Amino acid sequence: MIRWVVAVLVVFVIGFLVYVNMNNKMPEGLGTTEGLLKLCPASPNCVSTQASPDDVDHYIDPIVYTGDAKETQLAIEAFMLDQDNARIVSHTLGYVHFEVTSQLIGYVDDVEFYFPEADSVVHVRSASRVGYSDLGVNRKRVAQVRAMLGE
Repeated sequence: MIRWVVAVLVVFVIGFLVYVNMNNKMPEGLGTTEGLLKLCPASPNCVSTQASPDDVDHYIDPIVYTGDAKETQLAIEAFMLDQDNARIVSHTLGYVHFEVTSQLIGYVDDVEFYFPEADSVVHVRSASRVGYSDLGVNRKRVAQVRAMLGE
């Protein structure tokens, strides 16, 4: 009996890891299009400063900064890279895209920062690639960046 339970658990774990690996591919359409980041999916595992404020599952306030946009972008990049589980995927002046990998299972989140030229705000989209809920991880990540910038 115990052998069957162990066998079922092993099959479940292997199946779960295969599922995560197959669905951890980078989504299409990341970046900005006419000043807008990609919309969040319907699932509550994404936050965005460009979601509708009425969308309580997805909306988060933009990060307001003072000073130079380039210096702010560099500060955010350094902060994210100090987390040891983030890597830059795409980087231009005014936009940066990170992949952040969870320590235990290897879930990947896409975290984008957009710095519009006309405003002193940072727009953010932080979204999990796999799963339905992120247990608040993406919202917490944006709060940490906000706190680092002293807002």
